[in-house]
Amino acid sequence: MQKAHLYEAIFLVNQGVDQTVHGLARLKKAAAIGEEIYGNTLATLEHARAQVNVQFLVDMERAERRDAERYDRRPTT
Repeated sequence: MQKAHLYEAIFLVNQGVDQTVHGLARLKKAAAIGEEIYGNTLATLEHARAQVNVQFLVDMERAERRDAERYDRRPTT
């Protein structure tokens, strides 16, 4: 299944953002990173995550619709 690796890839992207957010929280505690820097970085990360997820879903919807149309056209026996 070719699409399975794409779903795994988006999972890994989201997991990576989660880990990065967790790391930033730890740094903020330990290194006293300013609240503004932390907040801005978190907002940038979450915005990027949302953009990637939306684009992925749009692309996958197109691919799924193409597949559905192709299978709908198959002759039944």
